[in-house]
Amino acid sequence: MSGILLTILKYAVGLIGIGFVILVHELGHFFAAKTIGVQVETLGIGMGPALFTIHGKNTDYRFSLIPFGGYCQMEGSIDLIKALRDDEKSFSKAEYGSYFTTTPLTRIIIFIAGPLINFLLAVLLFFIVSMIPAWQAVHDPKIVIVSDYPSLFGSDITQSELRTGDYIIAIDGKAVSTFEEAEKIISAVEKAVLPMTIKRDGKVIDVNAYGVLDNGTYRYGIALYQEPVIGRVEGTQLFQSGDVISSVNGIPVSNAYDLYQVSDSDMNIKLIRDGKETDVFLPSSSSFPFAWQSRLIPLERDGFFKSIASSLMKAADAIKDTVGSLLNLINLNREEVRNEITGPARAALTIGTITTLGIQTDFLTGLRAFIYLLSLVSISLCVANLIPIPTFDGGQILINIYQMITGNEMKPKSYVIFHIIGLVFTVVILVAMYSLDVLHYLNT
Repeated sequence: MSGILLTILKYAVGLIGIGFVILVHELGHFFAAKTIGVQVETLGIGMGPALFTIHGKNTDYRFSLIPFGGYCQMEGSIDLIKALRDDEKSFSKAEYGSYFTTTPLTRIIIFIAGPLINFLLAVLLFFIVSMIPAWQAVHDPKIVIVSDYPSLFGSDITQSELRTGDYIIAIDGKAVSTFEEAEKIISAVEKAVLPMTIKRDGKVIDVNAYGVLDNGTYRYGIALYQEPVIGRVEGTQLFQSGDVISSVNGIPVSNAYDLYQVSDSDMNIKLIRDGKETDVFLPSSSSFPFAWQSRLIPLERDGFFKSIASSLMKAADAIKDTVGSLLNLINLNREEVRNEITGPARAALTIGTITTLGIQTDFLTGLRAFIYLLSLVSISLCVANLIPIPTFDGGQILINIYQMITGNEMKPKSYVIFHIIGLVFTVVILVAMYSLDVLHYLNT
């Protein structure tokens, strides 16, 4: 697939995903209004020119050209026009089923239904992600002592009883079978002297790792010994999965760090492919067009109820993060805003890119990534719509709370002014969001 077609596909995947989340938001308003007794004139599915319309008993279902989002138009537009025409001070002449015949509490329920359904959708999507089989990349518990590569790790922590190339069998009496298990144990202990059992040159021996206290945490200077075997290859035909790098610029390569040490210069690489030696030239780079080989093992999945609880916690954490990002926007923290908040175009491209990259590994990985990102979009839409801006759900909820407390209904003219102000705010926000996209692309 050409680069242009791939980019279009990425945008399409992202836009369809975001559009689905927006549509679910509007369906929340739709079903809440219908349940309460407010008629919905039109439920729009998609945006742009209408392709066709299905005329229901009380609602028109309009399907539009662009499969992105939707809208829910409740009955009451004619009542508003009549009230303005007759210079009415209230909506007392509104017909049954109109939005304007409802109470403030009823309206609050209708407007809160959209953000609420987005929250529940996010919880459901997090739960689905937890149920999809997934695999974790793991490695043999073979280690490197970081002091052997000080220029790469920026650390001079040494170990007198451990060597690069040792295999860890157990740590503090706990058996390990992967480096990831070893790393998890090491990061959790708080010991100056950490007993280990290792294998070296075919012999099993007991040794100690000595920690160095750094900001209240013990560091042991132990890293993964990554065998120089290529796994997944991306965007190049120079390398193939299974290639073994034997030397670079005439220097033998025993592990990946030997290659990283010279990556700031042009690299003449010798590799073994199907038992034959092959020469490859690679210009200096901070990254390589391949991933190192690893083993994939299935991730353990939580039970049904534990997964639900975990999904609720993830949704709550996502709300907290989204609110933090919005506070950075309010505080004009420019760097944080650019890092944490994206415009619609960049968000769509990010979703599409991560999804397509995941699918290159396997379909389920791509599906998990897509669903997980949509859950974050759903939370973002939930929080953003609760901002107290007139045309947003939050603004509508706030004004109806005021009406419920004071007992004063909004006048038709005030209602129009209120919405004009909201539209101005909405346009400003849209311009700001798309400006973030433009600034990002100008700086890349």
